[in-house]
Amino acid sequence: MDDNELKEIWQEELNVFKGVLFNSSEFAEGVEDSLSYSFNCVEFDVLKQDYEIQETAGNGTSFERAVNLTRYFAPRLVHDGSFDNHINCNALELLRYSLNKPYCGINCLNKSKILQESCLALKIPARRVWIMPCSPYDTDNHVVTEIYDNSLRKWIMLDVTSGGYFTDAAGVPLSVVEIRGKFSLNEVCNFVNIVSECAEVFSDKDAEALYYERYFAKNLFWFAVEKNNGYGDDGERLYFAPKCFNRYAWTKQNLQYNNAINQRLKTLNETEYSRISSISVLSFEP
Repeated sequence: MDDNELKEIWQEELNVFKGVLFNSSEFAEGVEDSLSYSFNCVEFDVLKQDYEIQETAGNGTSFERAVNLTRYFAPRLVHDGSFDNHINCNALELLRYSLNKPYCGINCLNKSKILQESCLALKIPARRVWIMPCSPYDTDNHVVTEIYDNSLRKWIMLDVTSGGYFTDAAGVPLSVVEIRGKFSLNEVCNFVNIVSECAEVFSDKDAEALYYERYFAKNLFWFAVEKNNGYGDDGERLYFAPKCFNRYAWTKQNLQYNNAINQRLKTLNETEYSRISSISVLSFEP
């Protein structure tokens, strides 16, 4: 299969995923929950001192500074999708383990945490967002970071794993919810690579952009968001899903498909899994 044939397949798959999003464009009415952001702790002071993130971020808007951090971290954190998360989920321990260490790769869950905490340490509101596929038989999902830019007065998605973000036709950077909306309506939604060169696995930047447009469209069916955004991870999440989506049934089927241990299945609580937050929460100013 040559590059053109591969691009044709990716384009066809992208069109299918856009259609899935179009047919599930309305989100369920949920609870008006709130998200919290913590900017001050001793660990953030250590993070700034040991890894010079303030110097790396430089000057400019919150978005521009977060882009600089993403550009710095992306090529220096090797990706390992099979990483077992044995390192505590905080930027300090993750950077000590993985930064500039080709044989110590980490996954998107942890890369997004590094960017999130680096931004929080610089008083840039930031949160992790789990973007999830429609199919419970899909063994892959993705985790990204959103930051709030005061000058644009909006949330913006940044992804350390792909080294980029998405923009609309006017070049305005988009949030996760906005990316989903653009794909569902088949409107312009461009992947912007902020690293100097495309990854070696792609023949050119057009192929890279198409791949990530397809990949994000696949994984934008429903969301989970870290509720308390600060140092470390307390495990508390908010969930956002389209109408008629049953998170309990999806999770149960997904666990069975992945041969999860019976104990995990036994602990599923249908009442707990039925709680959904209002999608409007994700557009609130921090």
